[in-house]
Amino acid sequence: MNNRIFLVSLLLVCLVACKNNDKKAADSDNPPEIPAAQSFSDDYFFKTLEGSIAGKPIIMHFLKTHEGVDANYYYTDQGQTIFLSKDWSKTPGDSIYLLEVSNRTSEQSPTLAMAIHEDGVKGIWRSGDGKTTYPFELKESTSQPALHFNAASYIDSAQYLKFKTDTPTLKSSVTLVRATDDNAGATWLNSQLKQIITNGNKKFDGLSLPQTAAALVKDMVEGYNADVDSSIVGIDKKAPHYFLNREYQTLSNIIYNENGYVTLSVFNYAYTGGAHGNHGTAMYCFDTGTQKHLSLQDIVYIDSLKAAELLEKYYRQQYNIPLPTPLDQSLFVKNLAPNNNFYFGPAGLGFVYVPYEIAPYASGEINIWIPFSELKPYLNPEFAKRMKL
Repeated sequence: MNNRIFLVSLLLVCLVACKNNDKKAADSDNPPEIPAAQSFSDDYFFKTLEGSIAGKPIIMHFLKTHEGVDANYYYTDQGQTIFLSKDWSKTPGDSIYLLEVSNRTSEQSPTLAMAIHEDGVKGIWRSGDGKTTYPFELKESTSQPALHFNAASYIDSAQYLKFKTDTPTLKSSVTLVRATDDNAGATWLNSQLKQIITNGNKKFDGLSLPQTAAALVKDMVEGYNADVDSSIVGIDKKAPHYFLNREYQTLSNIIYNENGYVTLSVFNYAYTGGAHGNHGTAMYCFDTGTQKHLSLQDIVYIDSLKAAELLEKYYRQQYNIPLPTPLDQSLFVKNLAPNNNFYFGPAGLGFVYVPYEIAPYASGEINIWIPFSELKPYLNPEFAKRMKL
C-alpha cells in the first residue's frame, strides 16, 4: 500500500487522543517572520542538498516541517526522481527514517536512516533486502538554481468540547516552499503557488504567500465547531464520534530547479469523515524566465497512440505487470493516456495519477516515469536545448 496512505491513516488514530498543544499556532494577520536564510537547526526549513550514495552523486530536495520531513532525490547520472516517505515501522527518536517509494517491483524498498546536523545530514542507505549499506553525507548545494527557496510552515488544531464521552479534534497544516530571490520570476512563482493553494479565492488578495498559508490554517481551525454542529443533527451524542475528526494537510516541495525551470509538487490530504481520507499530489512545471506555466506540448510533441504505448511499457516495467496481463486487471482502464499531472527532472518525464483516477484507492498514486532517451524524437526543440538533451 502507498506509504502516504498508511501515514495519513495513522494520523487519524492519533487524532482521537490529540490535545490542542501545538506550539506553532497560525496567525494570518501577523505570521512569524521567516528568515531568507534558514539553518539546519530551525524547526522547519528547505534545503537543496548534494553528496553521493555508493560513490554516485545525488541531488536531494529536503523539506523539514514542524512534524517531519518531505524529501526526494535523484542520481545525477540517471535523473529519475526518487520520492521518499516516512517509514512508520521505525521508532524515530532523533533519527529520520525514510522509504524509497519509486521501487515498485518489490515489496522491499530501500531505506534511508539519517540525522540532521548543523551543516547537513548524515545517514545510511540500505538496500531493500537489507544486505547492502552505504554511508552518506549531504550538504547544502553550491550549484546555481533557477531560484532560491526557503520554507513557510503553519500548524494548528482545535477540539470540539460539547460531548461528554469523547473529544473530536481537527488538525490543519500548510507547509510551502517560497522563492526568496528579489526578482520578477520569484514574485511570479510565489503568486502562482498562492493561486494553487487557494484555488484563486479572492478572499486572500493582498496577502503574501506566508500570510495566505497561515490564513488557510486559521480558517480551518475557526470553522471547526460550526462544521461539527452541522454534522451531528440526528447523531447519538453518546456514540463514538471519530468520524467528526478532521485532518487537512497541504505540503509543497521542489522536484527540479535548474535551467530556468522549476517543478513543484503539491500534496493535499483531507479527512472529513468516512472510512478514509482523500489525498493526491499535483505537479506543476514552470518556466521562471518567461513566467509561464508549462503545458505538456512545451515539453513533448507526441501523438496519443505513441504516448499510450510508452506509458504502458513503463507502467508494466515499474509495477511488475507481465505483458500478457491486461491493464484492467490492476487498473480501471484498458489503455493508459497522458494527463496534465506531469513533472520532469534532468533525464525524464513523469505522470502522476491520483487515487481513483485510474486505479483503486488502495493502489495509492500511480507514478509512471519515461526517460527522455525514449522521448528524444518528440521533444520540443526549445525545451531540449534548455535541458541540454
